Amino acid sequence: MQVISKRFGVIGGFALMLLLLAINTVTTRHQLAIQLDSQAWVAHSRMVLLELAKTESLLKDAETGQRGFLYTGDPKYLAPYQSAIHEINSHIDRLAQLTADNPQQQARVATLREFSDAKLNELAQTIALYKSGKTDAAKAFVLSDAGLKKMDDIRSLIGEMGREEDSLHTTRAAAYRKSIQGTIFSIYLASAVAGLGLIFLAYYILREMDLRQKHARQLLDREEWFRVTLTSLGDAVIATDELGSVTYLNPLAEQLMGTTMPQVVGRTIEDVFPIFNEMTHAPVENPVTRVMELGRIVGLANHTVLQHTDGSLIPIEDSASPIRDRHDQLIGVVLVFRDATQERKTQELLRETEKLTATARLSATVAHEINNPLEAIGNLIYLAKGTPGIPLDAAEHLETAEQELERVSHITKQTLGFYRESKVPERIDLPSLIEYVLKLCANKLRAKNITVLREYEECPHVPGISGELKQAISNLISNAADAVNEDGTIWIRLACVEDTGGSFVRVEIEDDGPGILPEHIDRIFEPFYTTKKDVGTGLGLWVTKEIVDRHGGMIHIHPQSKDGARGAAFKVSLPCQPSEPGNTETRNGSFPPGA
Repeated sequence: MQVISKRFGVIGGFALMLLLLAINTVTTRHQLAIQLDSQAWVAHSRMVLLELAKTESLLKDAETGQRGFLYTGDPKYLAPYQSAIHEINSHIDRLAQLTADNPQQQARVATLREFSDAKLNELAQTIALYKSGKTDAAKAFVLSDAGLKKMDDIRSLIGEMGREEDSLHTTRAAAYRKSIQGTIFSIYLASAVAGLGLIFLAYYILREMDLRQKHARQLLDREEWFRVTLTSLGDAVIATDELGSVTYLNPLAEQLMGTTMPQVVGRTIEDVFPIFNEMTHAPVENPVTRVMELGRIVGLANHTVLQHTDGSLIPIEDSASPIRDRHDQLIGVVLVFRDATQERKTQELLRETEKLTATARLSATVAHEINNPLEAIGNLIYLAKGTPGIPLDAAEHLETAEQELERVSHITKQTLGFYRESKVPERIDLPSLIEYVLKLCANKLRAKNITVLREYEECPHVPGISGELKQAISNLISNAADAVNEDGTIWIRLACVEDTGGSFVRVEIEDDGPGILPEHIDRIFEPFYTTKKDVGTGLGLWVTKEIVDRHGGMIHIHPQSKDGARGAAFKVSLPCQPSEPGNTETRNGSFPPGA
């Protein structure tokens, strides 16, 4: 009630002030109208006096021209006379128009017209006599003083009219000055009223402002307390009104959504909080909408992701609760959510660990079961090599089979942990190792008519375990052979590169297959992850990376060549000097120069 009374007091004060200003405006306007009217009448009198002076001057000019002609006989002296004849009537007409409101002056104007016509006729008569050769008659007419008498009558009449207008001018000028004083008084009065009103209203408003500032400070303190509380929360918070329009979000929500509060306030929650199913990427119903429909707390379904403004998807977990006023009416919804990325990674890591554990058990079982048959096969190959008269080609094949059997035996022993690997690596000639692997893969390459192009630079030997590096290179070449089509091409390049970490030998294996999609890059080295539909276990690249890491090297992926014409390229950098294993990592963005 007190607020309403104050509001009406302010409105009443403004209304009274506006009324006084309106009355003063009408009064001032009236005074200005009087002033303008008086000014117009003053100007009117001055115009009448000016026209009287011009009329008298023209008659004098006409008489002067007549006298000059009579004395000299030269027609050029008649120029003032001719000009007066043409202009005199227009000035008398103007006088008649200007004095239309004054009957006495109108009568004098009529008399002036008669006198003027008589004077001009008299002048014309003398000029005509002179031109006809009757100069004596013309001079006699002038000496008769008839023209002088007419001119005296005209001067007397014009003087009388001038005195009349002077009297009117004096009266009108006094009225004009009085109207100016009235206008000035009205302006001063309006200024005084406005000043007093403004002082009163300023005092009243300033007092109210002080009270409002006091209440505003109290509200700001409470708002700051709530803001700090919401900002300090470890979860993201979004608040909406009863229609689902965003009214607030805390900094963590801004960070997860990739936006700011000024950008989203007033927009609907569906526009600024797009959520999808993590598996199907189908839109998910917003929990705020559910709360407004059901009027109770609603949680978010599992496997839900939030789309960041940069397009990335963030796994989230959230819940939405209704906001009610003291009348239990729904006035908004508060949505609390958090980034579940780390939890998802932890869960994924746990699943991968379980898979690796199962793989380890299976590998150990398989290695144990095949170890004895491998020894038997090795003995048979040894006996076959010693058979007299064996063909040279068969002996070479048996030699290759024996070497590969040794590599398989080495792998099974590693799996079972039968022996510790030597800490001292051997010096490996990579071109020879690559050619050996190509020889093993010859049948696979020949079956698809694959062309292998080699570009080898002079490179030093690298330290490493020959069997492991053969396995790594074999995996990469085998993957390239699987990726290309019939009559495809594989490029194998060797180069020496320098980096801040030292000298490296880079092995690059590139194919012209379909390449690797960007979404597969981050997971390509995970165990059991494969992009092949019908072949492959998903372990080859994982094993390759483990081998490269143990040798202190790096493996890098180019999913597609720069011109877009060829598919994937794998680049392996091996140090020329022994390094501590496990100190390098797969890098998609950085590589030694020349990579």
